Amino acid sequence: MSFLPTISRFSRQLGFALAAGLLAANTAGAQTVTAPAGEFRGTSTGGLDIYQGIPYAEAPVGDLRWAPPQPKAPFTEPFEATDPGNECVQFATFWRPDRPASWTEDCLSLTVYVPPDRENNLPVFVGYHGGGSVNGAKTDWHPRELALAGSVVVTANYRLGAMGYLALDLLNAESKDGQSSGNYGDLDKVQVLRWVKENISAFGGDPNRVTIAGQSAGARGVCFLLASPEAAGLFHGAVMQSGRECPSTSNADQVEAGNKFVGSIGCADAEDTLACLREKSPAEVLTAQADSELGFPTTYGGYALPKPPLEAFRSGEFNRVPVIIGNTRNETRVFIYEGNDLQKQPVTLEKYESTVRERMGDKADAVLAAYKESAATAPGMAQGDFDTDQRYICGTHKAVDALGEWTPTFAYEFADETAPIRSYASVPPSFDLGVPHSAELPYLWGEDTVPNGLTAEQQKLAELMRAHWISLTDPQGMAATVKAEWPAYTPDGRQRIVFSAGGETSIVPEDQYLADHNCDLFAR
Repeated sequence: MSFLPTISRFSRQLGFALAAGLLAANTAGAQTVTAPAGEFRGTSTGGLDIYQGIPYAEAPVGDLRWAPPQPKAPFTEPFEATDPGNECVQFATFWRPDRPASWTEDCLSLTVYVPPDRENNLPVFVGYHGGGSVNGAKTDWHPRELALAGSVVVTANYRLGAMGYLALDLLNAESKDGQSSGNYGDLDKVQVLRWVKENISAFGGDPNRVTIAGQSAGARGVCFLLASPEAAGLFHGAVMQSGRECPSTSNADQVEAGNKFVGSIGCADAEDTLACLREKSPAEVLTAQADSELGFPTTYGGYALPKPPLEAFRSGEFNRVPVIIGNTRNETRVFIYEGNDLQKQPVTLEKYESTVRERMGDKADAVLAAYKESAATAPGMAQGDFDTDQRYICGTHKAVDALGEWTPTFAYEFADETAPIRSYASVPPSFDLGVPHSAELPYLWGEDTVPNGLTAEQQKLAELMRAHWISLTDPQGMAATVKAEWPAYTPDGRQRIVFSAGGETSIVPEDQYLADHNCDLFAR
């Protein structure tokens, strides 16, 4: 099973410059923080104190490669938290044009953004970046506005690719229950929350008001945390942006895929397979994961994730906290652009129709009829909308419906068609990209990812969404004004909010929303 990379449409250069400390002319020393993990010295810029590159676990090298994260020993000397540190092992990729590949395993670090009113026991956000579980880093996001709106924000790296998601029978045998592997990147996310619970009050955050949030692959990490007994009690609200229905695979299936990886890297006949694997360089690991087409799904089975997240939601056996969950309106149009216009040629009508017939069988004619208007002039758009509806919108509904049975659930669609687009390639698309995957990120997780920031009208929506996100863990539940504007999704009130240009919102019945996205065609 393979995942398309999570795509950001926006320039990363300005944000990375800040994270790397290249805007030193505008920074000064931050208030020193003394926490159980040690003493931390950061920088102050733009009204925030920022503490970068704090290790939350020991470097996952040697015997700790393909092992659960081990807590970082407290620092005995002050830690200079002024540099973001290493990115986790990954290839370079076109959607991160300013970032090289990384071969560094010592990458398990986090950054803390602290607003001026740090004495007020502020709500805490812990953000997990996207990237298909194979690319990305905490420096992809710069949530200064979210912090300035009144919260302490933490962003974190976690292990990627084969380093984070390899499962093998031999690794199962090393686990504490003898049957768990393939979820090291997700266990890293748990360790981040343990660090936050122990240390965040020193930064002005309330360890009893922690919201976890993730986009795309990061949202699938939130699915894991909601369903994992290991994360129980470590967070109090959850946000899933473009996480679909929390797809997962069994440990047995991931072990089968892992065995192909072992063959590709040249360790199948080794006397000690795990020693052979742990001696390979990160570059060799990256090559083997590509050659073996190893996927990086959420893996269930064992102590960390006993059952698929969606099954856990349906049965009520999960960490019940208030949840925000939703999608952008045209999630996968950008994926179609990247896989076709950007690499070779636009999708043809013949190719689009062939794809639908191969995937939909006896429902193909009905599907083709549903998207015939756009297919006539822009087959790539039709392909993107078909993929969006089947794989994202209608899939996410399953998770919304399951969660709404048990816990306060707030469903949304991000539909601001003015959301800024700054292409990472010079090839123009053959169709309108609409409101695609990652379009909401500048509104919530850092507006410097677009060259000139958000417009005044876009800021209206950004401020509204940030207020909703922050209110999720209000001590009395969603604040009264938020409840009025955004009613919860319940079995008796199936509805979601639509966020539109200029801060306009509307409440849409779920049945209407599903019909607009042709979900009746994809029901099994």
